[in-house]
Amino acid sequence: MLVCIAGKNNIGVEVLEYLYEHCHDRYDLCVVCNKTETGENGWQRSLRLRAGQLGIRECALADLYEVEDLMFLSTEFDRLIKTGLFRTQRLYNIHFSLLPAYKGMYTSAEPILNSEKSAGVTLHRIDDGIDTGDIIAQKAFDLPDSYNCRDLYLAYIQYGTELILDNIENLLLHQEKCIPQDSAYATYYSKKAIDYSNLCVDLRQTAWSIRQQIKAFSFREYQLPTVAEHPIIDATITDTKSTLKPGSIITETLHSAVMATIDYDIILHYDRFNELLEACRSGDADSVREICAVSRHVNEVSPEGWTPLIVATYHGNTDCVDTLLEKGANPFARGRNGTNLLMYAKDAYWKTGDLSLIDRFLQAGLRPLDKDYSGKDLFHYIGENKADAGRKNALLEHLKTTGILRQS
Repeated sequence: MLVCIAGKNNIGVEVLEYLYEHCHDRYDLCVVCNKTETGENGWQRSLRLRAGQLGIRECALADLYEVEDLMFLSTEFDRLIKTGLFRTQRLYNIHFSLLPAYKGMYTSAEPILNSEKSAGVTLHRIDDGIDTGDIIAQKAFDLPDSYNCRDLYLAYIQYGTELILDNIENLLLHQEKCIPQDSAYATYYSKKAIDYSNLCVDLRQTAWSIRQQIKAFSFREYQLPTVAEHPIIDATITDTKSTLKPGSIITETLHSAVMATIDYDIILHYDRFNELLEACRSGDADSVREICAVSRHVNEVSPEGWTPLIVATYHGNTDCVDTLLEKGANPFARGRNGTNLLMYAKDAYWKTGDLSLIDRFLQAGLRPLDKDYSGKDLFHYIGENKADAGRKNALLEHLKTTGILRQS
C-alpha cells in the first residue's frame, strides 16, 4: 500500500517521521506538499526538506488518482480533495476544531473572537463537502484566556499530531470506525469571514471584545493588530468606566495607550519585542525586566526562530537569562532547526569559559543527548567546535562529574 502525507508544517513532518520509523518496511511512503512549500525550515518545519532527508519521494496530487491501494492523509493540505478523482476511499483529514463546529477557515481566530473556553481537533474522512466527512476521532483541550491566535494554532499542532498517532494503526489497517456529523451546533466560516488584507480592530466595541480581537489577530509570523499605527502585543481591561467616545485615546506613553470603549477603559500595550531582543543581546537586564512586565513579550519568537531567552543565552548574558526565567521564559524552546538552549549555552561557554548557563539548563531538565532536527546532540557540537582543547575537555569533564551523562 502507498501511504501519502499531504500538507505542511510540524504536524506533517512528525507524522511522516513516525511512519518512516515504524512502518516504512510495511508500506511505501510519499508526500504531496503545499504550494507554498519552500523546502527550508522556517518557524515550522518543512515537509519537503524532511521527506528528502529520509529519501521519501514527493508526488503531485494527480499522480495519486489512479493508485487503488492508497491511504491519503491531509495535514493542513491547501487544496480541496475531489473524491471522485481517486480510486480509493481511504481519504482522511485532520481538522483544527471539534466538528461539526468551526468548519472552514480561521479556526485559530474565530474561537477566540467567540470567547470559547475549549477547542479541539477532529480526524475525519474526506468527502466532497467542506469538513463534512464522518468523524473518526476527536480530542478536546482547554482554551486558556491568555491564548492568542498563535498559541491556539500551536495547540492544534500538538493535539492534532497526538490524535493522528493515536489512530494511525487503525487507519493503516483500515479498521477505523466513524460516525456521521450531527447537524446541531454546526458552524462554518468562509475565507470572507476575516479580511486579513485589510485587518482592522473594531474600536466601537466593549473592552472585552477589543481584547479578544487583539488576541485573535496576533500571530507574529503573519501580523500583529495595529491601533493608530502602533502594533499591539496585548491589552489589559481596567476597572474604570469609559466616559469618552469609544476609540478615543485618553492618555498615551511611549509604550502604551489608555483608550475608551463602549464600557471600560482598556490599556493597549505596544509591541516592544525588537527592543527586548536588543536588551538581551547587550545584557541590559533592567530593560529586560521592564519590558517583560507585559508578559506576552517573554516567549515571543523572532522571524529567525529566536526567543529572548535564546538570544540572552547565546550572548552569555546570565543576568538577562535569570530575569527571563523568573518571568516565565520557556527553557525548552528551540530554534528553527531544533537547536536547544544547551547548544546555545555551549556557544556562550566557548567565548566566556563560564559554565553557569550550562548548569542552569541542565538543572531545568534539558538533556545533552537530545538531538536537533539534523540529528546532532550537544556532544556532536562539542566535537565539531574548534575551540581550544582545554576548554573542550573542561566542559566534557564537567558534564561527567555532574552525572548528566549517566542521566541522559
